[in-house]
Amino acid sequence: MPMSGQNSNDTGFEFPGERIAMQGGEIPDGLSLPDQLAFTALRNIYDAYHKKLITREMAAAEKKRLRRTYTVAQESLAFQDKLADHRARQLRDTESAKTACRKNPTPENALRLCNVLDGLGGLHETSLHGSDPG
Repeated sequence: MPMSGQNSNDTGFEFPGERIAMQGGEIPDGLSLPDQLAFTALRNIYDAYHKKLITREMAAAEKKRLRRTYTVAQESLAFQDKLADHRARQLRDTESAKTACRKNPTPENALRLCNVLDGLGGLHETSLHGSDPG
């Protein structure tokens, strides 16, 4: 197991706080949940390796598996952030379209609301007949 903090594939990837975990230190402040979990797992891997409870090969294999699950967790977190942003935008646009429809119940406003609900557009003007203006 490389003692430099790099993974065994020499890609230069290093987990956030890995060098601190390698030394058995405390979790640094400000880490995301996946970073905290990875830190704790790394600290345990390095500790087990230094105590000779696991071999270098076992430690490297565990670290490799950890990196894969860490990547999935990071991607999942990023997806959740995008989903939350999309939902907030959709609620804002829907509320605006609903208000316009209630204040002025025209076919154009009804179509605008339908388009917002279908994810086809936000606050943009929508042609009733489906043709692009200009």
